Amino acid sequence: MRFVYWPPRQPTGHRRIRMFDRSGYDIGVLVWRVCDVCRVGSINQISITMQRQGLGRRLIRRVLADGPGYAWQTTGQSPEARQFFPAMERETGVAFPESDGVRDHFTAPPGPRLLPTRRRPRPVLERM
Repeated sequence: MRFVYWPPRQPTGHRRIRMFDRSGYDIGVLVWRVCDVCRVGSINQISITMQRQGLGRRLIRRVLADGPGYAWQTTGQSPEARQFFPAMERETGVAFPESDGVRDHFTAPPGPRLLPTRRRPRPVLERM
């Protein structure tokens, strides 16, 4: 299993990990944000094709390392996620409530969207 991490462009930007099997087949993604000022993290997407293998658990533990002691939230949850996140709450002691909104600084400002002035940082291979 290979885990490739894309760091954010800005401190509160999206962070992303994609998972690939040894043949390069894409088997999952996790997207999250962290605000060190508010001490809040938001899990925006988790999608894994090979479920019940412990991969989601590994990803969540990786995310928690970016915000130890932070409050966490998730965006809309699928039926599978409504079973997964309570199990992770019991295992980690961290609540993952579904949020109907996000922090103001997690959202883009109103008005026309400007193209980023710098490229996304290069991805790195994660050891998990």
